[in-house]
Amino acid sequence: MGPLEGIRVLELSNFLAASTAGRIMAEWGAEVIKIEPPQGDTYRNNGPYMGIPIYEKGAEGNPSYDNENGNKKWIALNLKSVNGKNALFRLLTTADVLITNYREGALRKLGIHYEDLKELFPSLVYGMILGYGPKGPAKDKPGFDYTAFYARSGLMADAAPRGQDLVNTVAGLGDHLAATALTAGINAALVKRGRTGKGDLVEASLFQAGCFALSSGFLSAYSGKAWPRTRFEPNNSTSNTYKCKDGEWFYLAGTAYDKQWADIAVNVLGRPDMANDPRFVTRKAVEETGSMELQVKMMDEIFATKTYEEWAEIMTEHDVAFEKAQHFTEVVKDLQALENGYIFYHTYPNGKKVPFAHAPATIHSNEWPQFQPAKLTGSDTLEVLMEMGYEQQELEDMMERGDISDTVITVK
Repeated sequence: MGPLEGIRVLELSNFLAASTAGRIMAEWGAEVIKIEPPQGDTYRNNGPYMGIPIYEKGAEGNPSYDNENGNKKWIALNLKSVNGKNALFRLLTTADVLITNYREGALRKLGIHYEDLKELFPSLVYGMILGYGPKGPAKDKPGFDYTAFYARSGLMADAAPRGQDLVNTVAGLGDHLAATALTAGINAALVKRGRTGKGDLVEASLFQAGCFALSSGFLSAYSGKAWPRTRFEPNNSTSNTYKCKDGEWFYLAGTAYDKQWADIAVNVLGRPDMANDPRFVTRKAVEETGSMELQVKMMDEIFATKTYEEWAEIMTEHDVAFEKAQHFTEVVKDLQALENGYIFYHTYPNGKKVPFAHAPATIHSNEWPQFQPAKLTGSDTLEVLMEMGYEQQELEDMMERGDISDTVITVK
């Protein structure tokens, strides 16, 4: 039994961030009911733009969409219709949590903003993912992780090497961080509700996640360090990237320079002369003599003389922290990730095996549920609403009027 067993989550979401929060809660045992509009979530069609194929125009065939939407129930409501909205309100009488990333203007127009619901459903925990936050000049601006998280947080401009083109990150980085934050906040609010009986509003934004994730960077810049920087301006030469003879890169993480430099110089680099060089003996000496770039270039020449595997053996022997700069194609085969369950494979009906990542924290009493890919839009509409007391004829009438839909293929 998962730790969130018995918690019912309603999810009004599109694209990634709120959907990911729902998926995390589902993996921890919650019953998550995703409520799509009759036409479905726009993101159902986005996989091919990232080179991720859609195998089937329906369930069991859309890995990109499944990545944020596994293990949920699926209903489709037209919230612009009276009956569709009434169905949502009936569901809310049984819900513990509502998760949404709808923009505040749309929520207010539909009458389902937190301010509209808090008196009607006082025990409800209402989780919102925003682009930029509920206040300030950008509060109504559309936000995606590329913009609100990656660009506005400083990551885009200052993480790339100075003088080089900016790097387009992988889609969903900011969404997944913001979703993790929202999930933590929702669970904290549920703990509080267990003591007080009262729900709460939990807000997380893409920009907020970026500010938190990059806080060391802006502290550094605020204190006077120049950003962006190059490889020749690391905090320490022993905490930097290096390229090996075979073209592989790794990160050397000898972060306590004054304690580790002599050991690294002698036992890893094989250069006792560098260990005793007055320009390099302490981090302060490196700074005062302006020798950082020289030192990095000398280390570059040394690391270029052996393959990564050769250097890995040496650094492991001397208990120096390092890690290969892996490609995505290597990560999905990484035994460390596989044996810990960080990554698992799901086999689709067509025989394709696809890697997914589990939720970002392991709860030892919780066995990961069998992965269930996203269903068709509205697949569970009739079943869920009948559980809420609707009669078959009533549902058929609602479907005919367009208030609800059932099993709609939304992939183009």
